[in-house]
Amino acid sequence: MLKARLITGPCLIAALALVLWIDQSLEPGTDTTNPWPPGIGLLALCMFIVGFAGAELAVIARTAGRQTNPVLVILGSQALLLATWLGGTTWTLFALAATWFVALCVHTRGNKTSGVPAEAAATVTMTLYLGGLLSFYLLLRQDVSAWWIVAIVLITKSCDIGAYFTGSLIGRHKLIPWLSPAKTVEGLIGGVVLAIGVAVIAAWLLAESGYFALSMPWAVVLGIVLALGGQAGDLCMSLVKRDAGVKDSAATLPGMGGIMDVLDSPLLAAPLAWLIFTFAM
Repeated sequence: MLKARLITGPCLIAALALVLWIDQSLEPGTDTTNPWPPGIGLLALCMFIVGFAGAELAVIARTAGRQTNPVLVILGSQALLLATWLGGTTWTLFALAATWFVALCVHTRGNKTSGVPAEAAATVTMTLYLGGLLSFYLLLRQDVSAWWIVAIVLITKSCDIGAYFTGSLIGRHKLIPWLSPAKTVEGLIGGVVLAIGVAVIAAWLLAESGYFALSMPWAVVLGIVLALGGQAGDLCMSLVKRDAGVKDSAATLPGMGGIMDVLDSPLLAAPLAWLIFTFAM
């Protein structure tokens, strides 16, 4: 399991870096004739990801006895991403409202009325969970740079790595045993420390490379917040999986489970990172 993770993890980071390198190379820059905002590569990647993640969430919901529509979750999430990338708050709200209305219509097939509002609400909730939270990465891409997206993911995931190894070595006190028995208080502390270190190094490297310069105090705050936010996102997904009685969201990625098992912590980290950069600018 650990060996597979050590192979899959770096491969995923390398793939993300490659996509964002391409994305950065497509930066419109000062060319006012280019009608597209920055982040088209990231947009394509996010749309690709939600295609798998939406299907996984629908399977988990069905296992828990809740009917959702995976097609609507995927299309609704992609509509939210596209609206955010185009920069229109009105279109974002329209995409969300349309998802709700279409979900009501779809779930009434066969003249069904019982449970329809709850099923439509579940579909919209999944749409917000995927498309809504991922949209913050598109905002970050436009406000800072593609390389800060890589840094944010690395900072968030470094907490998972630090927590795993610290907890394995010296973990004694369970963090939330009824929800995630493997997590320990010592592991969380080790993960936060590593995340702070990665955040400080990332801020220094990116500032030296001419990208958005985040001050060292804000880098420390970023490391702490993303570490805690990422762990909270992981626990949120654990709650969803425990409700369905499943260990992993799927078996897509060797040693890691499904897309949602990897995406859970970066999802919640995205709006927190956006908030920190908003205050730091």
